[in-house]
Amino acid sequence: MTRIWFMIIKTVLLFLTATGIGTSGFAPFVETSDLTGNVTEPGDQSLYLQIEAQDAGWDSYLPGRVFGGYRYGPSMILNADGSLDRWSATNGTFGFWDVITYSRAYNDGRNRTKETVAVKPTSGTRDELSTCDPGVIKFGGYYYVGYTSTMDERGVDNDIYVARSVNPDGPFEKWTGSGWGTEPFPLVDYDGNPDEGGALEPSFVLMGDTLYIYYNWNGAMRVATADATDENWPATLKMRGEGIPTDKGDSKDVKYVDALGRFVAVFTSERFTENSYISVWESFDGIHFRQSGLVKKNTVRYLHNCGISGRSDGHICEGDPVYLSYGYGTSWGTWATRTHRVTLSLAKKAKTDPTTEENLAIEHGVHKERAVPEVITIAAQQPVYTLEKSKQVMIYAYDSDNFNTPILLGVKFSGYDRSIIRIVCGRIFIRGTGETRVTATWKGYTCDFVVKAVKK
Repeated sequence: MTRIWFMIIKTVLLFLTATGIGTSGFAPFVETSDLTGNVTEPGDQSLYLQIEAQDAGWDSYLPGRVFGGYRYGPSMILNADGSLDRWSATNGTFGFWDVITYSRAYNDGRNRTKETVAVKPTSGTRDELSTCDPGVIKFGGYYYVGYTSTMDERGVDNDIYVARSVNPDGPFEKWTGSGWGTEPFPLVDYDGNPDEGGALEPSFVLMGDTLYIYYNWNGAMRVATADATDENWPATLKMRGEGIPTDKGDSKDVKYVDALGRFVAVFTSERFTENSYISVWESFDGIHFRQSGLVKKNTVRYLHNCGISGRSDGHICEGDPVYLSYGYGTSWGTWATRTHRVTLSLAKKAKTDPTTEENLAIEHGVHKERAVPEVITIAAQQPVYTLEKSKQVMIYAYDSDNFNTPILLGVKFSGYDRSIIRIVCGRIFIRGTGETRVTATWKGYTCDFVVKAVKK
């Protein structure tokens, strides 16, 4: 009888493993694990987490030959089929700086689908200058994208915002302070010295019903938590302390490594220099972090703003391929994106001295612009029009090669207050005084702008 029960239990366990029950909701990846080392007890604090780049990696984005461009600060979600969802900060157009683009990659992250803009600024609001530094997580049926924005044109005094969508590429609705809609309100409202960077560069990890939120506060990494069971979880935010003290590194991307029983934070140190490298810190409670390793060998010089892949809940599980990605380049605003397959392991000593490893002196290439570049969004020539008389409004198609092409036909305008303005053939006619938001639509792409009519 004992043997029969043993066989029944074994069969059940094999079924649970095959179906992925208890492992973030999907089956394990058919991959060689990137978690190595003899782990006798997960969470053993006498051992230190190490990350190694397996080789020199590959460029998953190259700037254009003519207009440059960039993709940096990637947030990556590993899907059950092995594909890799990627959100990146991307140069914007006209009245705003950065937007957040999305694409899905296959073949070890090398071949991607059509790129599109997922999150962009809302004209006439607190995030009208930029949406950058994405941090993405999925739970409760929504993708949540945290991002940085500011109202200060110097690029300082930043706040953190969050938007959600049932689709990875949108459309996204933004946290308004009391719910989800079109008027963004900060998830983290910076109240420090307005001449400093502020609150920026969010990252998320889901632990049970608790959402851990990590973000940069003038160089230090702060930690907050929220109730993930609450649809309006941003309203439940509670501060938990400082996880990593002030340093010269940039955005900290945090994941939880199930097999090793610890959180891992990666960020770039000595960024934009010949000696740049990836710092690795770890935590056993998600709040207090210690330095455990670094990645310099096989990485490229002049790197900045990195991200590490995880599942949709921010976990790295046994058997998962793990990717590390970052922006790099010597010319400001013209940066390639480098991606590596990496290995995670445990060691008896922390690795903290970057002089023990050498990085690679590689100059990135350029992307040869396509004859017909792919459109990734549309944009109005001005985010806000203040008018005393009628005016023609121009809508442009913005593509992945950073060209702006005027759209002459097929644009539809909607959502505006017809007692204030009327739009005919792209021309704004004033009918009253006041302010109204306008939505422009072309071939499934949308943008918005604000019209302030000050005189009839």
